Amino acid sequence: MNLPPILSRVAASGIDPVKIHKKTACVFGVGGLGALVAEMLVRVGIGKIILVDRDIVGEENLNRLGFLDRDIGKPKVEALRRKLMNIASVRGTNFPLEVEAYRADVIAWEKLPEIMKKCDIVFTCFDNLEARLEINYWAIQLRKNIVDGGTSDNGLRGRVISVIPGKTPCLGCYFDTGTLFDLSESDTESTGSCNASLPTTMAIVAAIQLDQGLRILLNMPGIVPKIIINLEDEISLTKMLDLKPRKNCRFCGVLNHEE
Repeated sequence: MNLPPILSRVAASGIDPVKIHKKTACVFGVGGLGALVAEMLVRVGIGKIILVDRDIVGEENLNRLGFLDRDIGKPKVEALRRKLMNIASVRGTNFPLEVEAYRADVIAWEKLPEIMKKCDIVFTCFDNLEARLEINYWAIQLRKNIVDGGTSDNGLRGRVISVIPGKTPCLGCYFDTGTLFDLSESDTESTGSCNASLPTTMAIVAAIQLDQGLRILLNMPGIVPKIIINLEDEISLTKMLDLKPRKNCRFCGVLNHEE
């Protein structure tokens, strides 16, 4: 198959956009991280994206890379959907893009299990813990892989967590009540609140999220349970490779017993 120029450079890197086009990605939370993850997914050839976010675009969001002033007052998922479809228009008829957009709060959302069943990969890009754990619950139940991203309160640190149910710690192993921070030594942990945000940090975190997601989708080596990014005093990237699921985790503990 002849690839359009936007995807031919992707193929030259060794990433197969034809395989990626057969996949469906869910992006939960489309603010500073999620909007970038979604855009990069389109640029590497994803066939379908499901966007979920409850918020509208505000002026405070414009210091990030996902939105423009014309988007202010619009639901984030709708503004992003239009942007993604414009980017995808140059992929040609052989690589169409399908986008489902839902303005919704995922907590106790009746459509959530149905939507997650469609996904080959789940990206969580929230700014709150409760929403993360809601997605984590269903991901464990449905055996869906998650790539989670978050930034610190000062905007200069971040982390990416890859969850392979039954193999790596789930988000509950890190963040559930009574376990917060225990899986990381001297970690600059944050559940992702947006008291401060910098496009530099968010771009790096989003890029690493997509890197890990592509490795999962394409069965490539190099999947890391947790990656810590620090831009405070100097640029540092720390890979945490030896993390195991908690046997007593109320989310994934049952999988550990099955193993």
